[in-house]
Amino acid sequence: MRVCPKGHRSQSDDYCNVCGAAIAGPAAAAAAPRLSPTPASPPQPQCRACGNLLDGRYCEHCGHDSLSTGPAPKPQHPPTAATSWCVIAAADRAYFDAMRAMDGPDADLVDFPLFCPERRFPLQGDQVLVGRRNPRRGVDPEIDLTGPPEDVGVSHTHAMLVAQPDGGWTVVDLGSANGTYVNGDHTTPIRTNTPVAIGHGDRVHVGAWTRLTLYADRGDPR
Repeated sequence: MRVCPKGHRSQSDDYCNVCGAAIAGPAAAAAAPRLSPTPASPPQPQCRACGNLLDGRYCEHCGHDSLSTGPAPKPQHPPTAATSWCVIAAADRAYFDAMRAMDGPDADLVDFPLFCPERRFPLQGDQVLVGRRNPRRGVDPEIDLTGPPEDVGVSHTHAMLVAQPDGGWTVVDLGSANGTYVNGDHTTPIRTNTPVAIGHGDRVHVGAWTRLTLYADRGDPR
């Protein structure tokens, strides 16, 4: 049913069957009721603590009470997982040849091992001893290079790895017989009882042929 310009309800679509006025045209358009615009929806509120959208009083992300009148708390971030460290012990032919060329103590009495599988030692605690086990002297190093195969050039208490507050490590030579070398320098051992900073991928050489590679849990440096 249509409405004519004079307000009559008409069963006809072109002329009012009450007064005969034309329903279509400018007059009808002028008389047609105007619809009010739909009001815009208010923006969804955000949590004052973390900035995420709120669906209720309490934030689903951080639990902050949106009706609280106090200062918004600082957003809490999940703690970062602690980095785990490990040492890979392996035989290094280049280091062995360099030591043999230097005519070190008993160099001719030590052979390069025909087979030496890699060994992994997790670094736990603040200090990790590198050496060879000696039950008679009560020496039980965390990085025990007794073998097999055994690198007899490694002292029983050869070196110490010391954890640092920044998450890194240092290596300290403990007065070993054959010295401790860092990162490919096979000619100049580090000074005794002097910490040297080492980190992910750094190499420490001890004994006649042993290479110790430090790595973090973000990947194997090999």
